[in-house]
Amino acid sequence: MLKTDVIYQTLSQYLTEIKELIQEVSDYQWIIAEIAKIDCDKNGHYWIELVEKKDNEIIAQCGAVIWRGNVETISNFYLKTGIEIQKGIKILFIGKATFHEKYGFKLNILQIDPSFTIGEMALKKKETIERLTKEGLIDKNKFIKIPLIIQKIAIVSSKSAAGYEDFLKILKENKYGFKFYTKLFDAFVQGETAVNSLINAFQRCSLEFKDFDAIILIRGGGSVADLAIFNDYELAKTMALMPIPVFTGIGHTRDETVADCVASMSFKTPSEVAKFILDRALDFDSKIDNLKQRILHKVEAFLNTEISKNQSLQERFKLAVKNSGEKLSQKMNLIVSEIHNGILKKVHSEKEFLFSLKQNLHKKTNYILKTKEVEITNLSNRVKMKMRENITRGNFTIKSYKEKLFTKLKNTLALKNIEIERLREKLHLLSPENILKRGYSITYLNGKVLKNSQEASIGVKVQIQLYKGKIYGQVINKEEDYGEPKLF
Repeated sequence: MLKTDVIYQTLSQYLTEIKELIQEVSDYQWIIAEIAKIDCDKNGHYWIELVEKKDNEIIAQCGAVIWRGNVETISNFYLKTGIEIQKGIKILFIGKATFHEKYGFKLNILQIDPSFTIGEMALKKKETIERLTKEGLIDKNKFIKIPLIIQKIAIVSSKSAAGYEDFLKILKENKYGFKFYTKLFDAFVQGETAVNSLINAFQRCSLEFKDFDAIILIRGGGSVADLAIFNDYELAKTMALMPIPVFTGIGHTRDETVADCVASMSFKTPSEVAKFILDRALDFDSKIDNLKQRILHKVEAFLNTEISKNQSLQERFKLAVKNSGEKLSQKMNLIVSEIHNGILKKVHSEKEFLFSLKQNLHKKTNYILKTKEVEITNLSNRVKMKMRENITRGNFTIKSYKEKLFTKLKNTLALKNIEIERLREKLHLLSPENILKRGYSITYLNGKVLKNSQEASIGVKVQIQLYKGKIYGQVINKEEDYGEPKLF
C-alpha cells in the first residue's frame, strides 16, 4: 500500500533529472579511446562501443554515437588516413556526455582527429621495430644465404588473394621454360584471425623447411588498416626465426611494414617477387653459358700461344743453322764429311724433338677440352636430374591424392547404398499393403477414412477394406471414447 507521507518520483521523472544534470555539467572534450565495436543502423547512425585498456585488460567502457547528420567525420577520416573506422583502432575525438531516459548514457562524437590514429599506428610500429632490433631479430633472416636458384617455393597466402594467382601465372608461363615447385600454406590475410592464421602457416612451413629454398609471403594490396596485421610483433618474430629466406610481396607502394623489415628481401608486389625469382634463374643459366664460353676461349688461347711458341722455335733454329753454316763455310772443305754427318744427325734429332713436342701439345690440349666438356655435361645433367626429380615428386603426390579421393568416394557411395537399401526395407514394411496383410483394416464412411466413432451415427452404412476384398456393413452399436486413444 502506498504511503501518502513519502515523497516519490516515477522512473522517467528521476531519469529526466539525471539527464538535465548531465546536460548542465557536461561539455565537449577531447577523448582518447579504442573502438571495440561499431555498427551502422538503417537510418545511417553509427553506434560505437568504446573501451580503454591497461595491460590488455579493460578498465573503462561506454557506448557512443555518431548521428547521421555528422557522418562526414567518418568519410573525412578515411580520406585522410586510408583507414576504415573499425574495431581495434584508437581514435582521438571531440565528444560530449549525453543521457536519454530510454536509451541511457552515450557519448556524442562530434569530430575525429585522423592524425592521432596515424601517429598511434606509427608509434606502435616503431616500438615493434625497436624491440625486434634489441632482441637481434630484425636482420636475422637476412643473414641466411639465398640459393643461387630458387625452385622449391613455400607460399604463405590466401588462395583467394589477388596477388597469389598473379605470382603463379608469372612463374608457370615464363618464356624460358624454367620449372618451379610451389606449395601453398593457406592462411587468412585480413580480419581479426589473420595474425594467428599467418603465424600458424609459418610454423607449418618450418616443419618442412628442408623441402624448400624460400618462403614467400603474399597478400596483394589493401588499405593501411588492412596491412596493419603485418606490423604485429609475434608475426614478425616468427618470420625472423624461419630457417630459410623469407620474401615479402604484400602489395603496397607507400609504407614499409614490420614484416618487410624482418624479411630477407621485400618487394612491393607479388609480381615483383616472381620476376626476381625468374631473373635469378636466368642469371644462373647465363653464368653457366658464360663459364662454358670462357673455358673454350682459354683453351683456344692456350693453343694459339703454344703454336706461336713452336713457330718461334723453328725460326730461331733456322737462323742458328744459317749462322753456323756461314761461320763454318771455310772449314767445310776440310771436314765436309764429319760436318755433313753431324748436321744430319742434329737436324734429325731436332725434328724428332719438335714432333714429340707437337704430339704432347695436341694430347694436352685434347685432354683439357675433354675434361672441361665432361664437367659441363655433368653439371647440365645434375640440373636436369634435379628438375626431373621435382616433377616426379609432384606427379606422385597428385596420383596419391587422386587414389585417396577415389577410395573415399567409393566408400561413401557404398555407405549411401546401404542406407538406401535400409530405407527401402522400412518403406516396404510400413506400406499400407503390409499393414493390411498383418490383419488390420481401413473403415470408410462416405468415401472418407473413419477415425473416430463420434463421426458415425447408428444405422449408417460403412465400407471396410481388408487385405483381400471389402466388406459392407451397417453401424448397429458404438462406444464413445473421450480420453486418450487405446487400441487394446
